[in-house]
Parts: sequence; structure tokens; C-alpha cells
Amino acid sequence: MAVGIDVPELDDRSYEEILSEATKLIPAYAEEWTDLNPHDPGVTILEMLAWLTETYVYQLDRVTDDHREKYLALMGERRRPPTPASTRLRLGLPDDAGWARIPAGTRVSVADADDADTSYRFETDHALTLTAATLERVLTVTGSGRTDNTHANRTGGMFYRAFGDDAADGDAFYLGFDADPFARARTLTLTVSYHDDDLPEPATHGSIESSFEPSVEPVWEYRDEDDGSWRRLAVAADGTNAFYRGGPITLARPDAGPATASNAAGPEPPTDVGSSGRTWLRCRLETAGHEIPPQFDAIESNVVSVSHRESVTDEELTQVGHLEEAPALDGQTYAFERSPVLSATVFVDGQRWQEVPDFDASGPDDPHFVLDREAGTVTFGDGAAGRVPPAAGTVRADYVAGGGADGNVPATTVWHLSDPDRSLEGPVDAADIEVDPVDGATGGADGETIADALDRVRRDRRLPYRAITADDYRYVAAHTPGLRIGRTNVLVEDGEITVVVVPFAPPDVGTPEPSEGFLRAVRRHVGERKLLSDRVDVIGPRYVGLEISVAGRARARYAGGGHDVAVRTAIEEFVHPLMGDGGDGWPFGHTLHRSELVDRIADLDAIDRVSEVTITAHGGATVDDGSVRIDDTSLFAVEDVTTNLSIRTGSSDGGG
Repeated sequence: MAVGIDVPELDDRSYEEILSEATKLIPAYAEEWTDLNPHDPGVTILEMLAWLTETYVYQLDRVTDDHREKYLALMGERRRPPTPASTRLRLGLPDDAGWARIPAGTRVSVADADDADTSYRFETDHALTLTAATLERVLTVTGSGRTDNTHANRTGGMFYRAFGDDAADGDAFYLGFDADPFARARTLTLTVSYHDDDLPEPATHGSIESSFEPSVEPVWEYRDEDDGSWRRLAVAADGTNAFYRGGPITLARPDAGPATASNAAGPEPPTDVGSSGRTWLRCRLETAGHEIPPQFDAIESNVVSVSHRESVTDEELTQVGHLEEAPALDGQTYAFERSPVLSATVFVDGQRWQEVPDFDASGPDDPHFVLDREAGTVTFGDGAAGRVPPAAGTVRADYVAGGGADGNVPATTVWHLSDPDRSLEGPVDAADIEVDPVDGATGGADGETIADALDRVRRDRRLPYRAITADDYRYVAAHTPGLRIGRTNVLVEDGEITVVVVPFAPPDVGTPEPSEGFLRAVRRHVGERKLLSDRVDVIGPRYVGLEISVAGRARARYAGGGHDVAVRTAIEEFVHPLMGDGGDGWPFGHTLHRSELVDRIADLDAIDRVSEVTITAHGGATVDDGSVRIDDTSLFAVEDVTTNLSIRTGSSDGGG
């Protein structure tokens, strides 16, 4: 029986039962047939027919893989094809080469260091312009000061926030090169390694793809060494999606362009930028709004991402079971030289044919084929469903082979560029470029089995895809693809539904707020799944600011300090929107009682006694007898904590 599907038995009769029923019918159809013993030829024929009937019944009760494929198709699903592994490579130019450009799709050979006979083929995912200029300085400049992140950028295991801890309009990071990276090439590719080890994975909702378009606007500029002005760089490609993830960024220096306005928002550049003898680029936030301050493990030049695949052009396919001078046959199958196959374009006698998932909707003259990615074959129609290729026709294909778990090679493998068909631009040969893997290739997976696909679909069908109840709205909003969402709340009042969304943020971000692009993505995802009659609004939380004053006495061993920080930290953790109230986040609309704060502070090791706690609230809250009441769209944000704590004197420290 198929995994995950309850298949009824269409007929559960055994051979003996079928033979018995047939024998009982003999008197009704042949009264003269009275000898029903096994030696009778008629009984022998009945036994044979009963055996055949049982065989057919067994076949009818079976569900084949073809049936399961059809079940998946009826639910709008297909087995997932093989996934190619990927990694990043650092490329090094020879000393006498100032630049080189590597086209997208350049082949990279990988040899197993322990097995010389084992090799793999990868290809570059994007074009890359190599530069001899070396990145020497990485500076972050914000309204609160300047941070030199050069060491963190070079050191594995360290990360830094490129725009500071609280990125605002005008904050920037600066990159200082020992030479002009645009001196010999018009473009420069920088690769950002995004630090997400301490972050949850972006949300998913079944197989729905992310449509998140950030409202954040980073601007890239370079410093003109002639007049010291900053001029805007064109962004030819941004694989980071405005620094919401890691990836390559390709910058193009225009032949000429106006200087950036001198009144551009943000702090002034570092004073040593103009006197360091370096060529400087900077990325400035013209419009800030990242929910999570962008965190970099590194930003580097001369790094390219590669995937386990190989592009093949104009290959003549071989007919499976081919006979010389064979006539046109129904359902002909042709094989690729390499497999698995990720994608293919097939031509018959020079005419391009169309790939279809099956021939169910194909007419007799439709030039269709079915691609089996795992087996590496294409199958044509039978003349009734799908056209039959000519008997003497030539079948050729352009295709991409690769994928599968075999591509997950370790970092100890030996890599080198090996593509004579793609000429590199610049004064360098492919063999002279040094190739060093940043890490091992990961992410490769074999094609999904039918059993795994059925399990996945069964799990997926249990998920809410229509927002009807409040719980549905919470789930759908929290699973907007591509976003990291910390919490949601749903309010239903007077026929209107309000969805409050709190983005995930690290613990040191006290007021996680969604950007306009973030809210647009949630609105779009929820709006496509709500009932037509529902009126829905998606908003961020409203934060009620708290000013808290604490008076009391600290323990003697804290006479050197530390008690003020302990009190503030305890209060911030207690009411934090995501981590407060025991780790689940402060509940929406929950009243903050002064007695709760007193108990929280009194439990601190640094505090001997709490004599008074005063709370002042800003932003629409109601303060009544020391309690702060908020509505169901609101949370708390600690704006200021002041302490007036005396130090306990004497030899005893009370409890410690």
C-alpha cells in the first residue's frame, strides 16, 4: 500500500472464493453438468479462470508509481528534482595581471584529493571581474561614531554590523583599497558573507516563493581622487536584496556623473579618507529600515559562487533500444549522455519541441516531450497524445546536467578553472588563476522519491492556506515567505481584521519595527489568502515608552558599580517585545503592574532592598495606581531607567 494514502481494496476475494462462487453457478447455466470433481476438464478450465481472475483483482488493487505521480499532479504537485550543491571560491590573479573578467557559466573542475579518479564539474553562477586592488580598510561611520571593522572583516569566526547597531538614514560603511579597483575594468564585484548563525531561518509557506521587495535604499558611491567629491556608482546586480542576505553585488563606474549632493544625510566621512592614499568606496543608507541590522562575516572582492552543474550544447541524443533503420515508433525514448538533468531544450530536425509534465493534454500533432530528470531521458508521444518524431529524425538538445548529493564535496578538494570554450577577458589564462574554496560545497540533494513527495504533500495539506479564523490569520502572516517574523497578533473588531506583525530582531534591539517593504510583503501574502469579504489591515506594533525610576539599596559587594546596569537589563528583558515574559515576549495589551517590576528588581543579586519604583509612560498608555495599561496593538519600549541606590554597609551582605 502506498505510503500516506489509504487505498481501498476494490475486490478482496481469494482464488478459493472465486472458484467456489463459479462452481455454485454451474447448475443455473448447465443442468447436465453434474461431474464437478477436479478430473473434469470443465472444472480444470474454471480453476484456470479463477486463477486469472485473482491475478487481475490483485493488479487492480495495486497502486503503481505512475498512479502516485497522477495523484500528485491532481494536487498540483510534482516530485522535486535534484538540487545542485553550491559554494564560494576565492580567486587570485597572477602578480603581473591587473584584472580579468570571468563570464557566468565558466566551468570549474573539482578533483578529490584522496581519489584522483573522482572529479566533479561546477559552473560559476555569475560573472566576476577580478581586480588586483586589495581591500585594506573597512570602516563603519554612524551618528554615534566610527568603528574600524578591518580586523573583523579579515578574521574567521568574527562578524560586525556594517551600518552599526541602530542603522539610520545616512549611516555608511567605507571600503579602502590600496589601488583603484576601476582602473582597468568598469565593473567590480563584491561578495557579502551574511552572518545569520544566530538568526532563525526565513519563513516558508509550502512551496510559495518569496516576493519581498525591501523599502531600504542603500546607495553606493566612490570618492573622486581629483576633487574629493563622492560620485554615485550604478548597481548592475544585487544578490543581497539590499543586505537582507549574503550574495554578490556588481558595481559599475559610469564614465562621468554628478557628484553626490554635499547635503546628503548622515555623518561626515572619516577625516583620514582624504589623506590615506587609498581609493575609497562607501555604501550609504539613503533610506534605512532594516529590521535586523545587517551583519557581515566579511565583504570581499574576487569571490564567486559556483554550483554543481554542467551546461551542454547541441548534443545528439541516443535512442533507447534503437534498431538500425527502425520505423517511427510510438513513445520513443532518447537518453542524454549525462544525468541527472536539471533543464533541457530539445530540438527535432532543428525544430524546438515543448516540454510538458505528461501527455494528458497533448494532441496528436503537438510537438511535446516529457523529461525524466533523474534518469536523464526524454520521451515523445504516441501519435494520439503527442506527435511521433520522424523515423529518420535527429534529436539534439541543449541542457544542464548536475545536482544530487554527490556534489557535496569537502573543502579539501582541489579546484581549478577548466573551460576552454569560454575565453576570459583580460591578460590572463584560466590555468594561471588560483582557486581556493571558502568552504565545502553544500545543499546538493537527490531528486525526491515518490514516497517522500507524498509525505511532504500530506504534511503540506495540513497547513492553513486560507485565512478564515484568527488562528489562520496568525499562521499565514507569520509564514510570509522570505521574512523573519517574531510574533503576530490578530484583532477582530466591527467586522475589520487587524494583523499586528513584530519582526524578529536580536535581543539588543529593544523596539523591533517592520519597514514599509516588510509590511507590504505581509499584506500581499495575507491579502491573497483572505476571504473576499474580509477587510484586513496589516500594521506594526505601537510602542509605549517607559521611563522608570528605582530607589532602594544595593549590596555592599556592588559598591564598585554594576548595580545600575543590572537593574536596567532586568527591566528591559522583562518587558522585551520578543524575549520578555519568560521568553515568549511581552503579551500584546498586557498591563504592566508596578508590583511585578518591584519583584523582578528585588530578585536581583545586586539588590538588597527596593523602596520605590516610579513609572512614567508615553504614547497612549493609561497609568493608574502604578499600573500601565495598553491596547492590543501595543507593546513596551524602555526609554530610560534611573536608579537611586545606596550601598549597604557593614560586614554582612544579606544573602551572599
